[in-house]
Amino acid sequence: MATVSPFRGLRYDLSVVGDLAAVTAPPYDVISPDALERFEQASPYNVVRLILSRDSAGMDKYTQAAETLDRWIADGVLVRDATDALTVYEQRFTVGGRERVQRGVLAAVGMDSKEAVLPHENTMAAPVEDRLALLRATRAQLSPVFAVYAVEDAGARDTVARVVESAPLASWRSDDDAVAHRAWRVDDRDDIDAVTRTLANATVVIADGHHRFRTALEYRAERRAVDGAGPWDGMLLYLVDAAWSGPALLPIHRALLIEPDDVLARLHGAFDVEPAEHADPEALAAEVEARRSAGRTFALLGRDRAWWLTVSDKAGEADALPDDHSAVWRDLDVAVIEWFVLRRLLDGAEARYVHTATEAAELIARGEAASALLLAPPPFDAVRAVAQRGEAMPPKSTFFIPKPRTGVVIRPLF
Repeated sequence: MATVSPFRGLRYDLSVVGDLAAVTAPPYDVISPDALERFEQASPYNVVRLILSRDSAGMDKYTQAAETLDRWIADGVLVRDATDALTVYEQRFTVGGRERVQRGVLAAVGMDSKEAVLPHENTMAAPVEDRLALLRATRAQLSPVFAVYAVEDAGARDTVARVVESAPLASWRSDDDAVAHRAWRVDDRDDIDAVTRTLANATVVIADGHHRFRTALEYRAERRAVDGAGPWDGMLLYLVDAAWSGPALLPIHRALLIEPDDVLARLHGAFDVEPAEHADPEALAAEVEARRSAGRTFALLGRDRAWWLTVSDKAGEADALPDDHSAVWRDLDVAVIEWFVLRRLLDGAEARYVHTATEAAELIARGEAASALLLAPPPFDAVRAVAQRGEAMPPKSTFFIPKPRTGVVIRPLF
């Protein structure tokens, strides 16, 4: 059960900062050094000065972020809501040549129940320590954890659909990812109740932000030990109805240094092979997804050729997969690629992870890869089933887009 609550958020004063395009940013872990400089140059108030602050004048970056946050509040750059509220947040984006809309709610979600929010990826200690140091210093949840949910109750869906028909609090476009954004502040008690009631019965699965999720749990434990219950018992989530207006769940492909002919030779007897059209890598990737419903099929992309690969050695596939995982985990294409193809048939070959077939083709054209294996995206139901079993997806399994911007609303814990 997910306990969802409104909160008194910190929001940018648009009369001070202008358009939110200049002050919001993607999640910290996808911002390159070059992009960080661009965001810093966009505005002296860009949120990267909080989430990716720099050491300066003998002050470490975490203290610098905390002082910047305090100064922005004191100067009226960030203004706290007068009452508790939710935030309806919409993103319009294009994927595969088709326009899509993602809509959800920014809210505080309690962490008392282990079943309230389900992770599906493992975390690493270093990023958690980094985010924990920032949270300790700022005492604010600066970036939302991105989560998707499934539920029969349409109360939240109906509320969001009605809210987006009204004039938004803010509207902007982020040029770095070509996404159009709108946000609404929702403080009507009936609307809030409809959302909280719906989410209480939802299965909530993290799409992006596992390290932020782990950080929130660690901080809650620290604060509870000293101060007891408090706002740290919840975390800032962006909650999206996966079945209605949800994200695009894209595959993560594998680029290899092995020549295609060598790959085919090693896969001989384990896969049925047939030629494929190679001219349009994205069309090839789309066809992989279409073919997946009829059986486990991948595509092998070379410089000027491509092939369909369909598993024929079912016994060999089953034998290669670890037997300490559930059936739904063992049925994941990424598990088969990792354990059956890369580890067994290709003798532990290392792969470079790429998000698009076009990127894979470009690596091959530049000589930075010799071939690539194109996968279909895992279905959301499979991701949810793995999470409900307490398992972690294989590395680099899921890529949800678009990710929510940081800076739409901040959740202070003071």
